[in-house]
Amino acid sequence: MTAAPAPEHRLRTSARNQSLLSRVIGYLPVPPAALALIAAAVLVLPLVLAAYAPGPSAAVAPQGLWRLAMAPALIAFIIGVLPWLQSRWQLAIDALRPLSRQPDVVDQAFMGFGLGAWVALLFGAALAIWNSLTMPVAGWLFVYTLAANITLFSLMALAIHDGLRRTGHLKRMVAAGLALDLFDRQLLTPLARFGQGVSLTFIGGICLSLIFQSATTLHSMQSLVIYSILVAVAVALSFSSIWSIHVALVVAQERELAVVRQHLSRSRGELRRHLATAGSEQGAEEAARLYQPLVVFGTYERQLLEASTWPFNPKIVKQVAASLVAPILIYGIKVAVGLSAQV
Repeated sequence: MTAAPAPEHRLRTSARNQSLLSRVIGYLPVPPAALALIAAAVLVLPLVLAAYAPGPSAAVAPQGLWRLAMAPALIAFIIGVLPWLQSRWQLAIDALRPLSRQPDVVDQAFMGFGLGAWVALLFGAALAIWNSLTMPVAGWLFVYTLAANITLFSLMALAIHDGLRRTGHLKRMVAAGLALDLFDRQLLTPLARFGQGVSLTFIGGICLSLIFQSATTLHSMQSLVIYSILVAVAVALSFSSIWSIHVALVVAQERELAVVRQHLSRSRGELRRHLATAGSEQGAEEAARLYQPLVVFGTYERQLLEASTWPFNPKIVKQVAASLVAPILIYGIKVAVGLSAQV
């Protein structure tokens, strides 16, 4: 039996709710990984020429050129990883659609290239210009560095802006109503994997940038503070992307607890009244009957309190925690190798 094709309006909505870069990549006849490799090769070629060509650019130390290669590497990383992140987002949306009390809200378009995207783009470009002016390069190599940094910082700003828009869309879906089951959170696993994907994307970018930093640069309190903040931001983005679902699960838990505790209070009151008025002969049998609801509702209350209000499962939590070791390990190895070389 073949699966029914997706409705036409869902296909159109999915296309609209992709980031601009994901849509551009989707139109190209090459896979994202190949496109990332091509972009990296094209962007690295001027640095190779600068390393071997005579002239002012040849005065740039190899360490300086290696650091300039960070921008092409990160651009290629973003090009390669964003379509994968988009696919995880689409799986999360497809999982939430059956739970929504207003499915039309789930498929609303929200990724149009509007004023907010332009502000993010310009903000990233401004940061790139400021950063490029501090680099000790001149001539055509400065033009190259400026263009690469503008591309990189603009892509990063747009990626962060798109993440905020996805978070806002999740809030709207939660506000429209979701039929959530505290004891069956398997349907929320794709959403948890999307949050994990956000964290892994930023952690991967941090690790890649560490590779291109010198040990001297990293062996400073400023670098330690900056990279610690970046790792904390990566974890925070992972949780913020699913925070609204967590809040919805907490509300569902509190609502269910309120109902159960009403039943507990009523059953407890009936038992107390019986014990105060019943005779000793028939009282024990009736008390046992009235005590049974207290056991049932008490057990259910305990299960509700123990139920997790996060869509993460233990496996995903372990994977996210393990990914945090990577930047710490790379940072430590770079600093240790650099210090040992100076001895």
